[in-house]
Amino acid sequence: MKTAIAWFAENHVAANLLMAFILLAGLWTGMTMKLEIFPETALDLITITTTYSGASPSEVEEGVVRKIEERVAGLAGIKRIDSTSRESVGSVTIEVMRDWDLKKLLDEVKSEVDRLTTLPDEAEKPVVREITRRREVIDLAVYGDAPEATIKHLAERIRDDITNLPGVTLADIEGVRDAEIHIEISEDTLRRHRLTLGQVADRVQRGSLDLPAGSVKTAGGEILIRTKGRRYYAEDYSDIAIITRQDGSKIRLADIALLRDGFEEEDRFARFQGKPAALINVYRVADQNALEVAGAVKDYVERIRPTLPDGVDINLRRDRSKILRSRIELLTRNMLIGLLLVGIMLGLFLNLRLAFWVMLGIPISFAFGLLLLPRVDVSINMISLFAFIMVLGIVVDDAIIVGENVFRHYEGGARPLAGAVEGTLEVGRPVVFAVLTTIVAFWPLLLAGGVMGKFMRNIPIVVIVVLLGSLVESLFILPSHLMHSRRALALSSAGQMKEKRASRWLKYLINGPYARLVDFCVRWRYATVATGVAVILLAAGLWQGGWIKFTFMPKVEGDTIRAYITMPVGTPVSQTLQVVSRMEQDALAVFEEYEAQRPAEAPPLLEHIMIQIGRHSGATGGHLGQIRIQLLEGEQREVSTFDITRAWRGRIGTVPEAESVSFRSSLHRSGNPIEVHLSLDDNLQLLQAADELKAVLVGTPGVFDIEDSFLQGKQEMQLKLKPAASNLGLTLNDLARQVRHGFYGAEALRFQRDKEEIKVKVRYPESERRSLGNVEDMYIRTPDGSQVPFRQVAEVQIQEGYAKIERAQRLRIIKVMADVDEDLANANEIRQRLEKSSLPQLANRFLGLRFTIEGEGKEQRESLADVKNGFVIALFGIYALLAIPFRSFSQPLIVMAAIPFGIVGAIVGHLIMGFNLSIISI
Repeated sequence: MKTAIAWFAENHVAANLLMAFILLAGLWTGMTMKLEIFPETALDLITITTTYSGASPSEVEEGVVRKIEERVAGLAGIKRIDSTSRESVGSVTIEVMRDWDLKKLLDEVKSEVDRLTTLPDEAEKPVVREITRRREVIDLAVYGDAPEATIKHLAERIRDDITNLPGVTLADIEGVRDAEIHIEISEDTLRRHRLTLGQVADRVQRGSLDLPAGSVKTAGGEILIRTKGRRYYAEDYSDIAIITRQDGSKIRLADIALLRDGFEEEDRFARFQGKPAALINVYRVADQNALEVAGAVKDYVERIRPTLPDGVDINLRRDRSKILRSRIELLTRNMLIGLLLVGIMLGLFLNLRLAFWVMLGIPISFAFGLLLLPRVDVSINMISLFAFIMVLGIVVDDAIIVGENVFRHYEGGARPLAGAVEGTLEVGRPVVFAVLTTIVAFWPLLLAGGVMGKFMRNIPIVVIVVLLGSLVESLFILPSHLMHSRRALALSSAGQMKEKRASRWLKYLINGPYARLVDFCVRWRYATVATGVAVILLAAGLWQGGWIKFTFMPKVEGDTIRAYITMPVGTPVSQTLQVVSRMEQDALAVFEEYEAQRPAEAPPLLEHIMIQIGRHSGATGGHLGQIRIQLLEGEQREVSTFDITRAWRGRIGTVPEAESVSFRSSLHRSGNPIEVHLSLDDNLQLLQAADELKAVLVGTPGVFDIEDSFLQGKQEMQLKLKPAASNLGLTLNDLARQVRHGFYGAEALRFQRDKEEIKVKVRYPESERRSLGNVEDMYIRTPDGSQVPFRQVAEVQIQEGYAKIERAQRLRIIKVMADVDEDLANANEIRQRLEKSSLPQLANRFLGLRFTIEGEGKEQRESLADVKNGFVIALFGIYALLAIPFRSFSQPLIVMAAIPFGIVGAIVGHLIMGFNLSIISI
């Protein structure tokens, strides 16, 4: 190393070329590397989704989900199987073991699912895919006083325009319904013409067809033959012959049916600023730049707005690139402040030239890190930028140590080359081992498991590569700059330098009070050690006494407030809208109160409000609603998002009509702070156990938004054949299909129209699908073509169903969930109390009850399990790195005694600031 340092110190061209290469290559890489909000990570999850239209959750569980679970359960590499059965759809989620070949397991799962032959005929083919996390960059709303079809058409056109912008390739639409063609025929008409809906659907299917028929090779060339008969709109189906009489007359579809273009019958819509809206989400994919994607979309919005029809507008409803831009500006601002402070301090005590060259170590080290990050699959994102900010205070230490020691040699009259080389070598070994021990200290974070571990890996990687860059700069570039500094040449030729007054004060402080303090501590070494042990014990007492709490991930307030409303299943959509609208008015009243207390010239706190009916948290239905409030950017408002959320929650109070109401205002969360999965073979006892656990949480201070995953479903008409039906040749399949065709619809066909898949459904008119009596009034067609009243061949039982059925490890579960106010309670302590006391007591009362802590608790457990082992290995690594230069087995232990004192400082600092310890602060 001595030879390399001396060579670079003497050859300033090589040192400057190395510096230029690092700066330019790092700058170029930083400008071209992937820029995203949060890092894209593989979730190690495989999902199997099956649509079983019209089926209840129980039918989906029995007919689809359980069969898939049993089929894939024996595959190697599966860590966990979860599933959810909802009305018309079932999904099975497979969690893959860590470091297992996900692609291979995905192929095996597809193979097993494809071999399933026992799924219901009405169920669509299961879709097997790997779950990937997509992050929106910017979201838009197309809204106005216009029909749903107009809003949707404009949104589709805008989405297509956006995906054709340079650097933007992915956008989707939500808040609108899929188009359908409806063919409605009354029961009286069917009876009069002795038809069934299934027969009509079959004739419609045969009457709308595109089919290639080969080719004819003529002397003039080859001519393709095609049957061209696809019908794309409702009116095109009117002339399809349904009945052809012997005399050649025909009864067309338009003669017996009402044909119309419409939308699927789902209670799903959105409102933006109180007006009907379609929502467009724009994503960043592959190596696209999040800021460029957002910029391109904003420019497009400004261009397209004047061309929209009267009464229709377009606006940004969420711009996630703002927080990324804010974090980049924070890093830049901190780096400039750091450079300035380093320059002032070194210039104050040493000289300005030395300060300049030491300051240059920060951008060189960062450029070195940027150069290497793409090679280790790390992008510029919120997490890696946080790591850059964190390492900013560490990275310049090496250059300060080397620069100050070289400067000391110059003060003693050393020649430039000798002073630069000897000064660097003298501290080179400690600098190298100091960097290596810091790298080892961050290394355990690379071992963190779970989804959070995939995010946290960005932090140690950034710290490690930047520290390596600082090592290269301080050992090979800085000595050359100091040696060839004209000030250094002047100092060495004069053999002495005039000492600055600040430097004299610093030396006086070191050689005077500080030296006497050290001498006192050495002479009274046992008292010193005892004092140190007492401080450590005091800090441990503060920790164990509960003065310092632990939070897995601290809540970081965002600029969006979200409220999720769940009404009883089957609630009319009008009632859901009424409750959501009332909560929206409460929010507006809260903002009026805040605005009244703010200066008139201050920008409004509220940017916009959006409500969405029919979907949230992956579920669908008219009983679901959500409200999203976009606030002014945090840098421009003086009011906390959490405070506004509390005020809104307080104004709303209890919503008696709703099953649950929950609020979210943090930027990111790693799962529900409290989430317990309960499983028991007896469903009634399982519900009782969930209620008792919720009662325990209700009595816990600081716990709120307590809910469980069980929702009473819609009432179900369960049909059974009467014994007389068999005499008529009727089967349960005949009954089920005819009832299904009447009320859900017989799907005649589906085809692609433009960019949308269209279904053609044949069923009863809406007026004949509104009451239970409509089922009993229908007639059932027997195999011989006769018609019998429904009451003669079938009986009806009314039972309560489930809104959804959740399973974990092939067992039915109920989730009990809650949020925690960290100002009043600690989620980690509550989970520990539940696991050690409340849940075992519950298991003693309900024999066979199984429970697991999930949500944030599961993430914490998985992420910290390997980190704890890694820290033990890291301590041994630090010991080994210290033992090598010391050539001693005992002296490293004395040096490592500084580690508990550092922990003491962190604990005391968190106590003074009122913060909780978290995995980030640790």
